[in-house]
Amino acid sequence: MLIVGGLATGLALTYAAPDSLDAPTKLSATPLSPTSVKLAWAGTDDVDSYVVKVGSDRALTKSRTTRVPAKGTSVTVDDLSATTPGIDRFYRIDAVRDGKVRSSRTARFTLKPGAIDALRVKQTTADGVRVAWKKVPNARQFDVTMARDKAFTKDASTVRTLGGANSYVTRGLAASTTYWVRIRPVNGDQVGAFAKPEKFRTMPRKTSFRVGTWNVCSEKCSGYAGRARIGAAFFNQNKIDIFGLQEAGGQRVGATTNAIWSGGSQQFKRAYGGAEARYIFFRPKLFTQLSGGYFSIGDGRHTTWARFRVKSTGRVFYYVDIHLENGKGNDAKRSREMNVVLSRMASINSKGYPAIYAGDFNSGRHRGSDSPGVKMRAAGFQDSVDLAKSPVNREFNTSYPGGGTPRSGAHVDHIFVSDDFSVLGWRQLVRLSGGSYARPAVSDHNALSADLALDAQAKSIGVPTATTTVGGLNTAAP
Repeated sequence: MLIVGGLATGLALTYAAPDSLDAPTKLSATPLSPTSVKLAWAGTDDVDSYVVKVGSDRALTKSRTTRVPAKGTSVTVDDLSATTPGIDRFYRIDAVRDGKVRSSRTARFTLKPGAIDALRVKQTTADGVRVAWKKVPNARQFDVTMARDKAFTKDASTVRTLGGANSYVTRGLAASTTYWVRIRPVNGDQVGAFAKPEKFRTMPRKTSFRVGTWNVCSEKCSGYAGRARIGAAFFNQNKIDIFGLQEAGGQRVGATTNAIWSGGSQQFKRAYGGAEARYIFFRPKLFTQLSGGYFSIGDGRHTTWARFRVKSTGRVFYYVDIHLENGKGNDAKRSREMNVVLSRMASINSKGYPAIYAGDFNSGRHRGSDSPGVKMRAAGFQDSVDLAKSPVNREFNTSYPGGGTPRSGAHVDHIFVSDDFSVLGWRQLVRLSGGSYARPAVSDHNALSADLALDAQAKSIGVPTATTTVGGLNTAAP
């Protein structure tokens, strides 16, 4: 820029004003290793030098500084410290001329994670595995790929852990099956290499059994004796091993319920201790009943429970037969009742044995408020339909008081299980004739069944690791 000035002699002089100092632009960061990064930028010729600041917070309050000569537009910083877990790094480029400074924007990068070292299979069960490895510098998450072959092409799946723990636990695997697992570290947008895969085989399945539950509407629905005979035959045909009934008659028709639902090809026996229209039946060939009873939960309702031992493995578990207050607007009552159930059962099951809570909860996720479901999950129980890989007839509503065959997936009946159980399958036992329910209807509810495994007592592999699915990965890639 030219400036013209006048002097007393009348001569005109011109002089150049200095150009404005421009801030560096087009910042880029290329991580090179767990401790180094190449930083680059677009600068100008008219600077004395550049000052590069790198730190672990956006304000760069504790930063390491590198000075770069005027002609330089990149620098490799190779003495950064790795962290476990990894963190975001921040940097800024300052242009300096004649003591003046113009700063670039503050940008972010992540360092490369270190390598997976000492990947080992620590424990297997019939349906799960626990693997661990040494802590990895800069890793804040891990991708875990599992498959049925070493090439990771057969039934391969990949998940990403939500945290940076150097271990991984999963369940839901097939028993007596060989798997391969491999792990790679992740630090933000930087993904490391997969470690050498490890092979393992799940344990054999020692025992499994089929659990059922059914609200049979013994009194408010007509013709109970005839309906009950159909229902009992249906449970025998479906090879149920242990089940609970709701609205089973109490003192009025309890004897009818006991007579019709006992015996059969499965040789069912009614558990002692049940009352108030909640009864539990089991196969003495598979189970030994150790104790049982019932208690009031308020609102004129009761809960029946029984404690069993699995004969083949010696495992002890509880079956709790549930029937909560009905009505869409009665969530507060169901909430109070559920509090009583969980509190009383915690006292009865003081040693924390595995437990099944099955029955008519009169609540589900389809309702605006589902206090029973929320409380069950908070207490460590999961709905077996959510744990089954391929639920059968999930689309049917479990209750159909208005008739028809509603298929919006509204479930008020549930089979909740503690995490000791492996859920091998789940089925809503629907009696169909063509596309409609078969007549006569056994109840205004459908029965549910879940195939559960409770293997011989072993050290727990731990709680399954929280993960998210990973899309777009070529799981067969090395």
